[in-house]
Amino acid sequence: MIKTVLHGLPMFWPGLFASLVPAALLNRPVGRLLRAHWSVGFLLLLALGGVATLTLLPTTPRAFWQDLGWDGVVHHCTFGVIRVRPPGEWFTSRQADLNILMFAPIGVVAALAGSRRRAVAVLAAGAALPFVLEAAQYAAPAIGRACDAQDVCDCLVGLVLGAVVGALARPLSRTAGICTARR
Repeated sequence: MIKTVLHGLPMFWPGLFASLVPAALLNRPVGRLLRAHWSVGFLLLLALGGVATLTLLPTTPRAFWQDLGWDGVVHHCTFGVIRVRPPGEWFTSRQADLNILMFAPIGVVAALAGSRRRAVAVLAAGAALPFVLEAAQYAAPAIGRACDAQDVCDCLVGLVLGAVVGALARPLSRTAGICTARR
């Protein structure tokens, strides 16, 4: 899967490194906003940067304005059979793998947020994010991405799995001082 990311998405590493700057500068205010440790804010900002990098940057290394000739541009969105894949199929498709792994950290952050209200807010924003991303991919065909409704379902599975992992790790994080607020 790493080889796919390195060769199939040439803008991944520059985009991820560019997302490190806001994550390093804004992690403490975001951590305070979530009433959690600064590392939780860092994880959220880095996860959002990775999601934006993997879903909204062009798939080709050439200048995107070369694709702005609207003559042959077709808006395409796939609405095939949309289903939650059974656990045995989660890590059989590279696309599904990336979608699940992209949104799992956001779910972990939601579970580690300091209060239930903040956790619900992060989960609600995380659940709305796949819909916004797919709409952006549909609206901007110049980035070379296609809208796919199955991606939304896979992203939501990753969000839920991350929230479960975060909820299981919450007692450990409380003893480590990462999550200090009580629900």
